[in-house]
Amino acid sequence: MSNVKSTPVILLEFNELSPTLIDRWIASGDLPNFKRLRDTSTVCVTEADEKQPPNLEPWIQWYSLHTGMPFREHHVFRLSEGARMPHVSVWDQLLSNGKRVMNFSSMNCRGFAKEGSVFLPDPWCDSEKAYPQPLDEFRRFYQKVTQEQTHARWSAGELASVAMLLLRSGLSAGTIWAAARQLVNERLSKLPLQWRRVQILDRILLDVFTHYYLRERPSFATFFSNSTAHLQHAYWRYLEPEKFGTRQTPENQAAYGNAVKFGYMAMDGTVGHMLDLAQRTGASLMFASALSQQAYTAYEDRGGRHYYRPNDVATLLAALGVSYAEMQPVMAHQYILSFANAEQCEAARQRIESARVLGKQLFDSAPGNEPNRLVFGAQIYAQLPADQRIEFADGPRPASDRFFDHFYQLESTKSGWHHPDGCFWFQTGTHRAMPSKVSILDVAPTILRHFDVPPAGSMAGRPLQAA
Repeated sequence: MSNVKSTPVILLEFNELSPTLIDRWIASGDLPNFKRLRDTSTVCVTEADEKQPPNLEPWIQWYSLHTGMPFREHHVFRLSEGARMPHVSVWDQLLSNGKRVMNFSSMNCRGFAKEGSVFLPDPWCDSEKAYPQPLDEFRRFYQKVTQEQTHARWSAGELASVAMLLLRSGLSAGTIWAAARQLVNERLSKLPLQWRRVQILDRILLDVFTHYYLRERPSFATFFSNSTAHLQHAYWRYLEPEKFGTRQTPENQAAYGNAVKFGYMAMDGTVGHMLDLAQRTGASLMFASALSQQAYTAYEDRGGRHYYRPNDVATLLAALGVSYAEMQPVMAHQYILSFANAEQCEAARQRIESARVLGKQLFDSAPGNEPNRLVFGAQIYAQLPADQRIEFADGPRPASDRFFDHFYQLESTKSGWHHPDGCFWFQTGTHRAMPSKVSILDVAPTILRHFDVPPAGSMAGRPLQAA
């Protein structure tokens, strides 16, 4: 695969990017750095391990990619479950063979703490600590911003502390300028531009990654970004408005029509930075997306698929009489609760499931991956009127039954949905396109082959050949 087997590798994990859109915007000249990478790489369209919902989710597919194991064997179904599983990942196999590794926010992973290596858990995982220890303060900042806890409000003291933390962790002048420009543009523009803030967080992540990468010089490093996946979910309807039955207003089309392309162009900037970093350090790049997205029109006859999140979930649960030992936010509108015993867990489930909206159960719930754990989240996706009421069963209840006294609507309706095609590119110096699709289970063995490290016995895939 590589002329020099010991060449360090940086794997760019850009969640859910579409090979079709990348090809389209390379052809139009909008993604010059993706083109630079593609022109020096073996390029594969991948197939997800599981091709249909409910298992076509990134936290399942990335786990399959990292371990080389199919879902039917690893059974990791929810966010944060991967951190508690014993399966051998590509980082584990490299560590056990004496390599220095770096995992920068890859999804649903178990942590490690070994001198010379770096680990930052994904922002939906509360069970793993970052390593080395100074990076853990950044982890808390990253989680708060991503999980949007209570709309991510910050005190002046917290902001000052975060600023000092980021400056110590490699924050660049370019990122500071980009953040300032974003805030100024938000004030001056007649269009809503807050959605563009995701690229500022990506720039911050890239600065911190670069700081630790240059300090530790790992043999293998991953850099994960979810920003464009978020933009696709939220704004695909404006990318391909002809596919959606609900007509978009000219104002919304002007505001969001370029949102998905904006995300890809921001990713292109990250690719350019990584190409330069690789050249400086003698590394080569790989790129994977695990899966992709396409237009999602299933809810258009009902005004689209809307999401709601509690203003303060702890206060709402207390008002409902739900006592728990620990709460962990996961994706957008979902949470995991832990309880002291099975009786408390069952009582909480009954209370949570008692609330109804539009005659339908407000919250869905399911057992967690460990005893006495409960996963729950709002499952009302219709557009609700401002005076919508919640119907509560007998027993404890909040002082108000007005829905929007307890919930706020997330910014956008979902219009991008998961598709099993994805990307895997690896640099060889020349361009070659694989003639047929490959499995994401082949990615981990391909990485290990680059380092002459044998795959773990649990890995079902096989290494890909460059030629």
